[in-house]
Amino acid sequence: MQPTFASALGAAGLALLSLGACKKDTGSPEVVDDTKPATAFTCAAPAEGTNYSIYPLGSGGAGVGDVMPYYDAASNTSYIYYLRDIWNDGTSQHHPVNAFTTSDFISYTQPSAGEMLSSNSTTCAQDFSVGTGSVVQRNGTYYFFYTGNNGNSCTGQKEGVMLATATGPGQKFTKQTSFSTLYAPSNLNYDFGDNFRDPFVYFDAASNQYLMLVTARKDVGGGNWKGVLAKYTSTNLTSWSYQGVFYDGGNDNFFNMECPNLFKLGNTYYLLFSDQGSQNAYYRKSSSLNGPWSAPSGTSRLDGTGFYAAKAITDKYGDNYLMGWVNRQDGSTDTGNRQWGGNLVVHKLYQQANGDLAVTIPHTLKANLEAKPIALVKNAQAGTITAGANNTYTLASATSTFLNSVVFNPIAATKFKVSTTVNYASAAKDFGFMLGACDNYNSFYSLRFIPSQNRFSLDKTDRRNVTVSSTSVDVPFTMRPNTDYTVEIVEENSVVVVYLNNTAALTCRVYRAPQSSWGLFADNATATFKNVTVTTAP
Repeated sequence: MQPTFASALGAAGLALLSLGACKKDTGSPEVVDDTKPATAFTCAAPAEGTNYSIYPLGSGGAGVGDVMPYYDAASNTSYIYYLRDIWNDGTSQHHPVNAFTTSDFISYTQPSAGEMLSSNSTTCAQDFSVGTGSVVQRNGTYYFFYTGNNGNSCTGQKEGVMLATATGPGQKFTKQTSFSTLYAPSNLNYDFGDNFRDPFVYFDAASNQYLMLVTARKDVGGGNWKGVLAKYTSTNLTSWSYQGVFYDGGNDNFFNMECPNLFKLGNTYYLLFSDQGSQNAYYRKSSSLNGPWSAPSGTSRLDGTGFYAAKAITDKYGDNYLMGWVNRQDGSTDTGNRQWGGNLVVHKLYQQANGDLAVTIPHTLKANLEAKPIALVKNAQAGTITAGANNTYTLASATSTFLNSVVFNPIAATKFKVSTTVNYASAAKDFGFMLGACDNYNSFYSLRFIPSQNRFSLDKTDRRNVTVSSTSVDVPFTMRPNTDYTVEIVEENSVVVVYLNNTAALTCRVYRAPQSSWGLFADNATATFKNVTVTTAP
Protein backbone atom coordinates (compact mmCIF):
# COMPACT_ATOMS: atom_id res chain seq x y z
CA MET A 1 0.00 0.00 0.00
CA GLN A 2 1.32 3.45 -0.88
CA PRO A 3 0.29 6.77 0.75
CA THR A 4 -1.22 9.57 -1.31
CA PHE A 5 -1.00 13.20 -0.27
CA ALA A 6 -4.78 13.27 0.13
CA SER A 7 -4.82 10.36 2.55
CA ALA A 8 -1.61 11.43 4.28
CA LEU A 9 -3.13 14.69 5.41
CA GLY A 10 -6.03 13.02 7.18
CA ALA A 11 -6.78 10.24 9.59
CA ALA A 12 -6.22 7.63 6.92
CA GLY A 13 -2.65 8.81 6.62
CA LEU A 14 -2.09 8.28 10.34
CA ALA A 15 -3.54 4.82 10.09
CA LEU A 16 -1.25 4.14 7.17
CA LEU A 17 1.86 4.48 9.32
CA SER A 18 0.70 1.56 11.46
CA LEU A 19 0.53 -0.84 8.52
CA GLY A 20 3.26 -3.35 7.69
CA ALA A 21 6.13 -4.60 9.75
CA CYS A 22 9.82 -3.78 9.84
CA LYS A 23 11.89 -6.32 7.90
CA LYS A 24 15.47 -7.22 8.66
CA ASP A 25 17.95 -6.14 6.00
CA THR A 26 19.64 -9.37 4.94
CA GLY A 27 21.90 -7.58 2.47
CA SER A 28 20.03 -8.89 -0.56
CA PRO A 29 17.56 -6.67 -2.45
CA GLU A 30 14.02 -6.78 -1.11
CA VAL A 31 10.91 -4.77 -1.78
CA VAL A 32 9.35 -3.35 1.37
CA ASP A 33 6.14 -1.40 1.76
CA ASP A 34 5.37 1.07 4.54
CA THR A 35 6.81 0.50 8.00
CA LYS A 36 5.70 2.08 11.24
CA PRO A 37 8.23 4.52 12.76
CA ALA A 38 10.25 2.79 15.46
CA THR A 39 10.51 6.08 17.35
CA ALA A 40 8.85 9.47 17.08
CA PHE A 41 10.29 11.82 14.47
CA THR A 42 12.44 14.70 15.76
CA CYS A 43 12.16 17.99 13.90
CA ALA A 44 12.15 20.93 16.30
CA ALA A 45 15.03 23.31 15.67
CA PRO A 46 17.45 23.23 18.63
CA ALA A 47 19.08 26.34 20.04
CA GLU A 48 21.64 27.61 17.57
CA GLY A 49 25.08 26.28 18.38
CA THR A 50 28.13 28.43 18.92
CA ASN A 51 30.67 25.58 18.93
CA TYR A 52 31.68 25.91 15.28
CA SER A 53 35.09 24.71 14.16
CA ILE A 54 35.14 23.82 10.42
CA TYR A 55 32.75 26.70 9.61
CA PRO A 56 33.91 29.23 12.19
CA LEU A 57 32.17 32.29 13.51
CA GLY A 58 34.12 35.49 13.95
CA SER A 59 35.91 36.76 17.02
CA GLY A 60 33.66 36.81 20.07
CA GLY A 61 30.97 34.86 18.20
CA ALA A 62 30.30 37.74 15.80
CA GLY A 63 29.33 37.06 12.22
CA VAL A 64 32.00 36.73 9.55
CA GLY A 65 31.48 39.33 6.83
CA ASP A 66 33.33 39.81 3.55
CA VAL A 67 36.59 37.86 3.44
CA MET A 68 39.93 39.10 2.12
CA PRO A 69 42.28 36.08 1.98
CA TYR A 70 46.05 36.25 1.64
CA TYR A 71 48.31 33.20 1.34
CA ASP A 72 51.79 33.34 2.90
CA ALA A 73 53.93 30.73 1.15
CA ALA A 74 56.85 31.01 3.59
CA SER A 75 54.75 29.70 6.47
CA ASN A 76 52.19 27.80 4.36
CA THR A 77 49.51 29.79 6.17
CA SER A 78 46.32 31.27 4.81
CA TYR A 79 45.42 34.58 6.45
CA ILE A 80 41.70 35.12 6.05
CA TYR A 81 40.95 38.72 6.94
CA TYR A 82 37.25 39.45 7.38
CA LEU A 83 34.86 42.21 8.31
CA ARG A 84 33.67 41.46 11.81
CA ASP A 85 29.93 42.01 12.02
CA ILE A 86 29.75 44.34 15.00
CA TRP A 87 28.23 47.81 14.99
CA ASN A 88 28.05 50.28 17.85
CA ASP A 89 29.10 47.68 20.40
CA GLY A 90 30.95 48.56 23.60
CA THR A 91 34.07 49.38 21.60
CA SER A 92 32.18 51.69 19.19
CA GLN A 93 33.59 49.71 16.28
CA HIS A 94 31.86 49.48 12.90
CA HIS A 95 32.91 46.42 10.89
CA PRO A 96 36.54 46.29 11.99
CA VAL A 97 38.84 43.73 10.39
CA ASN A 98 39.79 40.56 12.22
CA ALA A 99 41.46 37.45 10.82
CA PHE A 100 41.69 33.68 10.87
CA THR A 101 44.79 31.69 10.12
CA THR A 102 44.76 28.10 8.90
CA SER A 103 47.05 25.65 7.18
CA ASP A 104 44.51 22.87 6.64
CA PHE A 105 40.98 24.41 6.42
CA ILE A 106 39.96 22.19 9.32
CA SER A 107 41.11 24.25 12.30
CA TYR A 108 41.27 28.02 12.51
CA THR A 109 42.99 30.34 14.96
CA GLN A 110 42.95 34.09 15.45
CA PRO A 111 46.27 35.98 15.27
CA SER A 112 47.57 37.18 18.62
CA ALA A 113 47.38 40.74 17.32
CA GLY A 114 43.59 40.55 17.66
CA GLU A 115 41.79 43.25 15.73
CA MET A 116 43.85 43.86 12.60
CA LEU A 117 42.31 47.13 11.44
CA SER A 118 39.92 49.29 13.43
CA SER A 119 37.27 51.70 12.30
CA ASN A 120 37.53 55.40 13.16
CA SER A 121 35.26 56.59 15.99
CA THR A 122 35.21 60.18 14.69
CA THR A 123 31.76 60.83 13.27
CA CYS A 124 32.94 62.46 10.07
CA ALA A 125 36.03 60.34 9.42
CA GLN A 126 35.96 58.67 6.01
CA ASP A 127 36.51 55.25 7.61
CA PHE A 128 33.88 55.64 10.31
CA SER A 129 33.17 52.08 9.24
CA VAL A 130 35.49 49.72 7.39
CA GLY A 131 34.58 48.00 4.14
CA THR A 132 36.07 45.23 2.06
CA GLY A 133 39.53 45.39 0.51
CA SER A 134 42.56 43.23 -0.27
CA VAL A 135 46.12 42.63 0.91
CA VAL A 136 49.23 42.51 -1.27
CA GLN A 137 52.91 42.27 -0.32
CA ARG A 138 55.74 44.28 -1.87
CA ASN A 139 59.35 44.42 -0.64
CA GLY A 140 58.43 43.09 2.79
CA THR A 141 55.58 45.54 3.37
CA TYR A 142 51.98 44.37 3.43
CA TYR A 143 49.58 46.82 1.82
CA PHE A 144 45.95 46.64 2.88
CA PHE A 145 43.68 48.63 0.57
CA TYR A 146 40.26 48.93 2.17
CA THR A 147 37.00 50.82 1.88
CA GLY A 148 36.36 53.80 4.09
CA ASN A 149 32.60 54.04 4.50
CA ASN A 150 30.76 56.91 6.15
CA GLY A 151 27.00 57.21 5.91
CA ASN A 152 26.76 60.17 8.30
CA SER A 153 26.27 62.72 5.47
CA CYS A 154 29.28 64.77 6.39
CA THR A 155 32.09 63.51 4.15
CA GLY A 156 30.78 64.50 0.71
CA GLN A 157 31.34 61.01 -0.63
CA LYS A 158 30.14 57.98 1.24
CA GLU A 159 32.87 55.60 0.10
CA GLY A 160 36.56 55.85 -0.80
CA VAL A 161 39.60 53.60 -1.09
CA MET A 162 42.11 53.95 1.75
CA LEU A 163 45.43 52.34 2.72
CA ALA A 164 46.98 50.72 5.79
CA THR A 165 50.27 48.82 6.00
CA ALA A 166 52.02 46.28 8.21
CA THR A 167 55.40 44.56 8.38
CA GLY A 168 53.87 41.08 8.57
CA PRO A 169 50.56 39.43 7.65
CA GLY A 170 49.79 38.70 11.30
CA GLN A 171 50.52 42.24 12.53
CA LYS A 172 48.10 45.09 13.13
CA PHE A 173 47.82 47.39 10.14
CA THR A 174 48.69 51.07 10.49
CA LYS A 175 46.59 53.55 8.54
CA GLN A 176 48.56 55.65 6.08
CA THR A 177 47.10 59.14 6.38
CA SER A 178 49.47 60.42 3.71
CA PHE A 179 47.81 58.22 1.11
CA SER A 180 45.36 60.18 -1.03
CA THR A 181 41.97 58.51 -0.67
CA LEU A 182 40.63 57.39 -4.03
CA TYR A 183 37.10 58.54 -4.80
CA ALA A 184 34.85 57.88 -7.77
CA PRO A 185 36.07 59.90 -10.79
CA SER A 186 34.16 63.13 -11.21
CA ASN A 187 32.42 64.18 -14.42
CA LEU A 188 32.45 60.61 -15.78
CA ASN A 189 28.90 59.63 -14.85
CA TYR A 190 29.84 57.57 -11.80
CA ASP A 191 27.63 57.38 -8.74
CA PHE A 192 29.66 60.09 -7.06
CA GLY A 193 28.00 59.95 -3.65
CA ASP A 194 27.87 56.19 -3.14
CA ASN A 195 28.96 52.79 -4.51
CA PHE A 196 32.73 53.01 -4.80
CA ARG A 197 34.24 50.21 -2.74
CA ASP A 198 35.84 46.78 -2.39
CA PRO A 199 39.29 47.44 -3.95
CA PHE A 200 41.10 44.36 -5.19
CA VAL A 201 44.78 44.62 -6.17
CA TYR A 202 46.46 42.23 -8.61
CA PHE A 203 50.07 42.23 -9.75
CA ASP A 204 50.55 41.78 -13.49
CA ALA A 205 54.08 40.48 -14.04
CA ALA A 206 53.89 40.99 -17.81
CA SER A 207 53.49 44.76 -17.48
CA ASN A 208 55.27 45.00 -14.11
CA GLN A 209 52.46 46.99 -12.61
CA TYR A 210 49.57 46.61 -10.20
CA LEU A 211 45.90 46.69 -11.19
CA MET A 212 43.20 47.80 -8.79
CA LEU A 213 39.57 46.88 -9.46
CA VAL A 214 36.92 48.91 -7.63
CA THR A 215 33.20 48.16 -7.39
CA ALA A 216 31.22 51.10 -8.77
CA ARG A 217 27.99 52.15 -10.49
CA LYS A 218 27.96 54.20 -13.66
CA ASP A 219 25.53 55.74 -16.11
CA VAL A 220 26.70 54.05 -19.31
CA GLY A 221 24.40 56.18 -21.47
CA GLY A 222 20.84 57.42 -21.60
CA GLY A 223 20.27 57.01 -17.89
CA ASN A 224 21.17 53.31 -18.04
CA TRP A 225 22.93 52.64 -14.74
CA LYS A 226 25.04 49.51 -14.41
CA GLY A 227 27.36 48.01 -11.90
CA VAL A 228 30.91 48.25 -13.27
CA LEU A 229 34.46 47.58 -12.17
CA ALA A 230 36.65 50.65 -12.39
CA LYS A 231 40.33 50.08 -13.21
CA TYR A 232 43.39 51.80 -11.73
CA THR A 233 47.08 51.06 -12.25
CA SER A 234 50.23 51.73 -10.24
CA THR A 235 53.90 50.80 -10.26
CA ASN A 236 54.52 51.50 -6.57
CA LEU A 237 51.15 50.91 -4.79
CA THR A 238 50.99 54.52 -3.59
CA SER A 239 50.26 56.53 -6.74
CA TRP A 240 47.30 55.33 -8.78
CA SER A 241 46.01 56.30 -12.22
CA TYR A 242 42.43 55.81 -13.40
CA GLN A 243 42.27 53.67 -16.57
CA GLY A 244 38.55 53.53 -17.31
CA VAL A 245 36.11 50.65 -16.92
CA PHE A 246 37.66 47.20 -16.59
CA TYR A 247 34.36 45.29 -16.96
CA ASP A 248 30.74 46.44 -17.26
CA GLY A 249 28.93 43.10 -17.21
CA GLY A 250 28.59 42.86 -20.98
CA ASN A 251 25.02 41.97 -21.89
CA ASP A 252 24.16 41.51 -18.21
CA ASN A 253 23.22 44.35 -15.90
CA PHE A 254 24.50 43.63 -12.41
CA PHE A 255 23.42 46.13 -9.76
CA ASN A 256 26.88 46.07 -8.17
CA MET A 257 29.71 43.63 -8.80
CA GLU A 258 30.85 43.48 -5.19
CA CYS A 259 34.07 41.95 -3.83
CA PRO A 260 35.82 41.51 -7.20
CA ASN A 261 38.58 38.94 -7.44
CA LEU A 262 41.03 38.45 -10.31
CA PHE A 263 43.35 35.45 -10.71
CA LYS A 264 45.02 33.29 -13.33
CA LEU A 265 45.09 29.50 -13.63
CA GLY A 266 47.21 28.14 -16.43
CA ASN A 267 46.65 30.36 -19.44
CA THR A 268 43.22 31.58 -18.39
CA TYR A 269 42.29 34.65 -16.38
CA TYR A 270 39.25 34.54 -14.13
CA LEU A 271 37.13 37.42 -12.85
CA LEU A 272 34.96 36.63 -9.86
CA PHE A 273 32.37 38.94 -8.29
CA SER A 274 29.21 38.87 -6.18
CA ASP A 275 26.11 40.54 -7.58
CA GLN A 276 24.48 42.70 -4.93
CA GLY A 277 21.12 42.42 -6.68
CA SER A 278 20.73 38.65 -6.95
CA GLN A 279 23.12 37.82 -4.06
CA ASN A 280 24.85 35.27 -6.30
CA ALA A 281 28.58 34.97 -6.96
CA TYR A 282 29.46 34.76 -10.68
CA TYR A 283 32.62 34.41 -12.70
CA ARG A 284 33.87 35.27 -16.17
CA LYS A 285 36.99 34.07 -18.00
CA SER A 286 39.36 35.36 -20.66
CA SER A 287 42.61 34.44 -22.41
CA SER A 288 43.79 38.02 -21.84
CA LEU A 289 43.95 40.21 -18.78
CA ASN A 290 42.36 42.95 -20.87
CA GLY A 291 39.43 40.79 -21.96
CA PRO A 292 37.07 40.32 -23.60
CA TRP A 293 35.43 38.53 -20.68
CA SER A 294 32.95 35.78 -21.43
CA ALA A 295 30.70 33.50 -19.44
CA PRO A 296 31.89 29.90 -19.11
CA SER A 297 30.48 27.20 -21.37
CA GLY A 298 28.83 25.67 -18.32
CA THR A 299 27.23 27.45 -15.38
CA SER A 300 28.57 30.87 -14.42
CA ARG A 301 27.91 30.31 -10.72
CA LEU A 302 29.22 27.48 -8.57
CA ASP A 303 26.99 27.88 -5.51
CA GLY A 304 23.77 29.61 -4.47
CA THR A 305 22.83 32.75 -2.55
CA GLY A 306 23.99 31.13 0.70
CA PHE A 307 27.62 31.65 -0.36
CA TYR A 308 28.48 35.33 -0.79
CA ALA A 309 31.48 37.64 -1.23
CA ALA A 310 33.54 34.75 -2.58
CA LYS A 311 37.28 35.12 -3.12
CA ALA A 312 40.00 32.66 -4.14
CA ILE A 313 43.61 31.95 -3.18
CA THR A 314 46.23 29.51 -4.45
CA ASP A 315 48.75 27.82 -2.16
CA LYS A 316 52.33 26.77 -2.91
CA TYR A 317 51.17 23.27 -3.85
CA GLY A 318 48.95 24.63 -6.61
CA ASP A 319 45.72 23.95 -4.71
CA ASN A 320 43.06 26.63 -5.03
CA TYR A 321 40.44 27.52 -2.44
CA LEU A 322 37.27 29.58 -2.73
CA MET A 323 35.86 31.14 0.42
CA GLY A 324 32.91 33.27 1.42
CA TRP A 325 30.26 33.60 4.11
CA VAL A 326 26.97 31.81 4.63
CA ASN A 327 24.28 34.17 5.88
CA ARG A 328 22.41 33.89 9.15
CA GLN A 329 18.68 34.61 9.51
CA ASP A 330 16.86 36.86 11.96
CA GLY A 331 16.06 35.18 15.24
CA SER A 332 18.08 32.10 14.24
CA THR A 333 14.93 30.76 12.59
CA ASP A 334 14.32 29.39 9.12
CA THR A 335 11.57 31.96 8.55
CA GLY A 336 13.73 34.93 9.58
CA ASN A 337 14.97 37.52 7.11
CA ARG A 338 18.41 37.13 5.58
CA GLN A 339 21.18 38.77 7.58
CA TRP A 340 24.52 40.09 6.38
CA GLY A 341 27.42 37.87 7.40
CA GLY A 342 27.53 34.59 9.25
CA ASN A 343 30.02 31.69 9.14
CA LEU A 344 33.11 31.17 7.01
CA VAL A 345 32.76 28.45 4.36
CA VAL A 346 35.66 27.22 2.18
CA HIS A 347 35.46 25.14 -1.01
CA LYS A 348 38.30 23.65 -3.00
CA LEU A 349 38.41 25.23 -6.46
CA TYR A 350 39.83 23.67 -9.60
CA GLN A 351 39.98 24.19 -13.33
CA GLN A 352 38.25 21.72 -15.62
CA ALA A 353 39.64 20.57 -18.97
CA ASN A 354 37.52 23.12 -20.88
CA GLY A 355 38.71 25.98 -18.69
CA ASP A 356 35.52 26.23 -16.65
CA LEU A 357 35.78 26.26 -12.86
CA ALA A 358 34.40 23.70 -10.42
CA VAL A 359 34.29 23.27 -6.65
CA THR A 360 34.49 20.33 -4.30
CA ILE A 361 35.10 19.62 -0.63
CA PRO A 362 38.65 20.48 0.51
CA HIS A 363 40.63 17.24 0.56
CA THR A 364 41.85 17.85 4.10
CA LEU A 365 38.32 18.38 5.40
CA LYS A 366 37.09 15.30 3.55
CA ALA A 367 39.75 13.10 5.14
CA ASN A 368 39.06 14.56 8.58
CA LEU A 369 35.31 13.94 8.39
CA GLU A 370 35.76 10.38 7.16
CA ALA A 371 37.82 9.28 10.17
CA LYS A 372 35.01 7.65 12.17
CA PRO A 373 31.80 5.97 10.95
CA ILE A 374 28.40 6.71 12.46
CA ALA A 375 25.76 3.99 12.43
CA LEU A 376 22.88 4.66 10.08
CA VAL A 377 19.58 3.76 11.80
CA LYS A 378 16.46 3.55 9.66
CA ASN A 379 13.31 4.65 11.46
CA ALA A 380 10.53 4.38 8.87
CA GLN A 381 9.73 4.26 5.18
CA ALA A 382 6.75 4.85 2.92
CA GLY A 383 6.02 3.52 -0.55
CA THR A 384 7.67 0.65 -2.37
CA ILE A 385 11.37 0.65 -1.51
CA THR A 386 13.98 -1.74 -2.84
CA ALA A 387 16.65 -2.14 -0.18
CA GLY A 388 20.06 -3.54 -1.08
CA ALA A 389 23.39 -4.16 0.57
CA ASN A 390 25.50 -1.38 2.07
CA ASN A 391 22.60 0.95 2.72
CA THR A 392 21.49 1.18 -0.90
CA TYR A 393 17.89 2.18 -1.57
CA THR A 394 15.83 2.50 -4.74
CA LEU A 395 12.70 4.63 -4.40
CA ALA A 396 10.17 4.25 -7.22
CA SER A 397 7.37 6.80 -7.08
CA ALA A 398 5.21 6.12 -10.13
CA THR A 399 2.84 9.10 -10.09
CA SER A 400 2.56 12.59 -8.63
CA THR A 401 0.27 11.29 -5.85
CA PHE A 402 2.89 9.02 -4.31
CA LEU A 403 5.92 10.21 -2.36
CA ASN A 404 8.32 7.43 -1.43
CA SER A 405 10.66 7.96 1.50
CA VAL A 406 13.15 6.41 3.86
CA VAL A 407 13.66 8.23 7.17
CA PHE A 408 16.66 7.80 9.47
CA ASN A 409 17.17 8.68 13.12
CA PRO A 410 18.85 11.98 14.00
CA ILE A 411 22.66 12.21 13.94
CA ALA A 412 23.96 13.31 17.33
CA ALA A 413 27.35 14.60 16.14
CA THR A 414 27.84 18.37 15.88
CA LYS A 415 29.70 17.98 12.58
CA PHE A 416 29.50 15.09 10.14
CA LYS A 417 29.39 14.11 6.48
CA VAL A 418 26.72 12.13 4.61
CA SER A 419 27.99 10.46 1.44
CA THR A 420 26.15 8.63 -1.32
CA THR A 421 25.99 8.12 -5.08
CA VAL A 422 22.69 8.93 -6.76
CA ASN A 423 21.31 7.65 -10.05
CA TYR A 424 17.83 8.16 -11.48
CA ALA A 425 15.87 6.30 -14.15
CA SER A 426 13.08 8.87 -14.45
CA ALA A 427 12.14 12.13 -12.76
CA ALA A 428 8.94 13.87 -13.75
CA LYS A 429 9.25 15.89 -10.54
CA ASP A 430 12.15 15.50 -8.09
CA PHE A 431 14.08 13.39 -5.62
CA GLY A 432 16.64 14.02 -2.92
CA PHE A 433 17.14 14.39 0.81
CA MET A 434 14.80 15.21 3.69
CA LEU A 435 15.94 17.55 6.47
CA GLY A 436 14.08 18.27 9.70
CA ALA A 437 11.46 15.62 8.99
CA CYS A 438 8.37 15.85 11.19
CA ASP A 439 6.79 13.08 9.11
CA ASN A 440 7.66 11.08 6.01
CA TYR A 441 5.24 12.55 3.50
CA ASN A 442 4.83 16.33 3.89
CA SER A 443 6.45 18.18 6.78
CA PHE A 444 10.16 18.30 5.93
CA TYR A 445 12.63 20.50 4.08
CA SER A 446 13.75 19.27 0.67
CA LEU A 447 17.29 19.15 -0.67
CA ARG A 448 16.26 18.07 -4.15
CA PHE A 449 17.43 17.28 -7.64
CA ILE A 450 15.19 18.69 -10.38
CA PRO A 451 16.57 17.16 -13.60
CA SER A 452 13.92 18.81 -15.80
CA GLN A 453 15.37 22.21 -14.82
CA ASN A 454 19.02 21.19 -14.43
CA ARG A 455 19.28 22.45 -10.87
CA PHE A 456 19.63 21.37 -7.24
CA SER A 457 17.51 23.22 -4.70
CA LEU A 458 16.79 23.69 -1.01
CA ASP A 459 13.11 24.30 -0.24
CA LYS A 460 12.20 25.26 3.32
CA THR A 461 8.51 24.54 2.99
CA ASP A 462 6.12 21.62 3.38
CA ARG A 463 5.95 19.34 0.37
CA ARG A 464 2.35 20.31 -0.34
CA ASN A 465 3.68 23.79 -1.20
CA VAL A 466 6.63 22.63 -3.32
CA THR A 467 6.40 22.94 -7.08
CA VAL A 468 8.97 22.12 -9.73
CA SER A 469 9.98 25.80 -9.90
CA SER A 470 9.89 26.73 -6.19
CA THR A 471 13.12 27.27 -4.28
CA SER A 472 14.73 28.86 -1.24
CA VAL A 473 18.25 28.65 -2.67
CA ASP A 474 19.59 26.66 -5.63
CA VAL A 475 22.55 25.99 -7.90
CA PRO A 476 22.61 24.91 -11.57
CA PHE A 477 23.35 21.20 -11.94
CA THR A 478 22.88 19.23 -15.15
CA MET A 479 21.93 15.55 -14.87
CA ARG A 480 21.26 12.66 -17.23
CA PRO A 481 19.31 9.49 -16.40
CA ASN A 482 21.10 6.26 -15.59
CA THR A 483 24.28 8.12 -14.62
CA ASP A 484 26.03 8.07 -11.24
CA TYR A 485 26.58 11.34 -9.35
CA THR A 486 28.44 11.58 -6.06
CA VAL A 487 26.92 13.62 -3.25
CA GLU A 488 28.60 14.75 -0.04
CA ILE A 489 26.61 16.67 2.57
CA VAL A 490 28.60 18.36 5.31
CA GLU A 491 26.77 19.66 8.36
CA GLU A 492 27.97 21.60 11.37
CA ASN A 493 25.16 22.90 13.57
CA SER A 494 22.89 24.89 11.21
CA VAL A 495 25.40 25.17 8.33
CA VAL A 496 24.71 22.66 5.56
CA VAL A 497 27.02 22.40 2.54
CA VAL A 498 26.22 19.99 -0.30
CA TYR A 499 28.87 19.00 -2.85
CA LEU A 500 27.54 17.67 -6.15
CA ASN A 501 29.73 15.33 -8.19
CA ASN A 502 32.85 17.38 -7.36
CA THR A 503 31.68 20.22 -9.60
CA ALA A 504 29.14 22.39 -7.75
CA ALA A 505 28.10 23.20 -4.19
CA LEU A 506 25.01 24.42 -2.40
CA THR A 507 25.71 26.24 0.87
CA CYS A 508 22.68 26.66 3.14
CA ARG A 509 21.56 27.78 6.56
CA VAL A 510 19.04 25.27 7.97
CA TYR A 511 18.21 25.81 11.63
CA ARG A 512 15.96 22.73 11.65
CA ALA A 513 18.71 20.40 10.41
CA PRO A 514 20.76 19.66 13.57
CA GLN A 515 19.74 16.62 15.62
CA SER A 516 16.64 16.06 13.49
CA SER A 517 15.14 13.18 11.55
CA TRP A 518 16.33 13.07 7.97
CA GLY A 519 16.13 10.81 4.99
CA LEU A 520 15.67 10.15 1.27
CA PHE A 521 12.66 10.77 -0.94
CA ALA A 522 11.40 10.43 -4.51
CA ASP A 523 8.32 12.24 -5.82
CA ASN A 524 7.08 11.05 -9.22
CA ALA A 525 10.61 9.78 -9.81
CA THR A 526 12.63 6.59 -9.63
CA ALA A 527 16.00 7.14 -7.98
CA THR A 528 18.68 5.01 -6.36
CA PHE A 529 20.85 6.14 -3.45
CA LYS A 530 23.91 3.89 -3.28
CA ASN A 531 26.08 3.23 -0.23
CA VAL A 532 24.59 5.85 2.08
CA THR A 533 27.18 6.45 4.81
CA VAL A 534 27.61 8.88 7.69
CA THR A 535 31.04 9.71 9.10
CA THR A 536 32.61 12.26 11.41
CA ALA A 537 35.94 13.59 12.69
CA PRO A 538 38.15 11.60 15.10
